[in-house]
Amino acid sequence: MLTAAFSCGLTLALSAYGVQQHEHEGGAHRHPEAAQMKNPVAADAKSIAAGKTVFQKNCASCHGETGKGDGKMGEELNPKPSDLTDADWKHGSTDGEIFKVIHDGSPKTGMKAFKSKLTEHEMWDVVNYVRSLGPSKGTSR
Repeated sequence: MLTAAFSCGLTLALSAYGVQQHEHEGGAHRHPEAAQMKNPVAADAKSIAAGKTVFQKNCASCHGETGKGDGKMGEELNPKPSDLTDADWKHGSTDGEIFKVIHDGSPKTGMKAFKSKLTEHEMWDVVNYVRSLGPSKGTSR
């Protein structure tokens, strides 16, 4: 009985911790459910080129032409847009977590959602392109 109570308490504590992670208060956090998503689009030259085209049209104004977070519209944002070429990813670094941010946006950072503007395939192409900009971002490829 004590073991069951401990197990239940531990589950509640871990659940509470997970909720805190999703509140986006301060610093890096993960999206465990999104991290489990597998990218259905091969990261080949065709996908990366398509992702670059979508990125240039929809993302470069904030994230910059090369993804360094230095786009003209990003100058006015607080916080500044993420540098997609470095290894510091505040919303997780797996393909699924990157897809989630593109899909749902991030209200606390000013990142708008693209779920109604881009197809899922286009978003996965952008994930593949973003991955090509800098160091490897996790293990879910």
